[in-house]
Amino acid sequence: MVCHNRSISLPASSHPFVLKAEEELHKLKAQVGSRSLTCEIMLDTIKAVGHVYECINDLLCMPSNQNGLSHMQQRRLVDLELEESIKLLDMCSTSRDNLNVIKYHVRDLESAIRRGESEIIKSGVLFYNQLVKKANKDVKKQVTRKSEAMAGDVPAIGLLLSETRDITTSLLHCVFSILLKQTESEKTGMWPLVSGLVQKRRIVCKKEIQEDILDVVEALEIGLESLFRQMIQCRVSLLNICCL
Repeated sequence: MVCHNRSISLPASSHPFVLKAEEELHKLKAQVGSRSLTCEIMLDTIKAVGHVYECINDLLCMPSNQNGLSHMQQRRLVDLELEESIKLLDMCSTSRDNLNVIKYHVRDLESAIRRGESEIIKSGVLFYNQLVKKANKDVKKQVTRKSEAMAGDVPAIGLLLSETRDITTSLLHCVFSILLKQTESEKTGMWPLVSGLVQKRRIVCKKEIQEDILDVVEALEIGLESLFRQMIQCRVSLLNICCL
């Protein structure tokens, strides 16, 4: 009787998709670790991370790679990534939900600015600060969760998944750090300016500041929603491999 064994065929580090993802990750590491990270760069970075997940998903959907990862020797890698993906999705979901809460508060504050309700605006600014700080703490708690590392010889796609996970974790941490930085800046922070204008009764003249913040929060929320869907797709592809 002839015994047919499945061969392990996983993407090498020289595979075009792997090289493309590695190039993006190299750029992302520099961006996320930069002290000059702004909201605009943050939005571009979220999109770039999403592109990496798309590239990884393309690799996961290749029949030869599915065959290799479904082999017993690589199933531990798949199981680990499925476990870690839940943590990352929870973090992204929490960040997205917090941005949603902040967005609706900003809209309420915008209405108060239009009506010229000074006391409500003052308390609203303080509450906004509290919301951002709470959101930042929520992410920090989840960042401190230790991720299990793969032992032994890890294939290229495993390294990509691990590095992308680390980048995504750092990115989610930076989202509220940037909003917090804008909030607490004494010279360039938008909210301190709003408070000053309220005291001078020049609220209406600076309505654009409020709208700028709303635009940023909404853009971040949309960006994280897209990133969440791309991470979900990668998880689905990993689950499909488990069914082979």
